[in-house]
Amino acid sequence: MASAALIVKDDGSFEATPELREVLHMQPGTRLELVEREGDEVRFRVPAGTEDLQGWRSLRGMLADSPVDLNEERRKERERELAAENRWHE
Repeated sequence: MASAALIVKDDGSFEATPELREVLHMQPGTRLELVEREGDEVRFRVPAGTEDLQGWRSLRGMLADSPVDLNEERRKERERELAAENRWHE
C-alpha cells in the first residue's frame, strides 16, 4: 500500500479507511507512532510488538519462561488478603 487516507475528526481522533485497518490489523484502541515528517508527508507505524496481538487470548504462554512462580506469588498474595480480613473479624 503506497498511501492511505486518515480522516481527522472534530475531537482530534483519526478515522482510518477499512483497507488501512485491514492491512495494519488495526482495531479500536490501536496506537500509531509518528515516525517521520517531511514537508506535507507524515508517516505512521503500528508500534513494534503490538501488531501480532489479537486480544487477550494471544497473550497465552508469554510468561511460561518466567523465573517467578506466579502460582506461588498468587498464593502468598491470597494469604496476605485473608490475614488482613481476619484482623477485622477478631
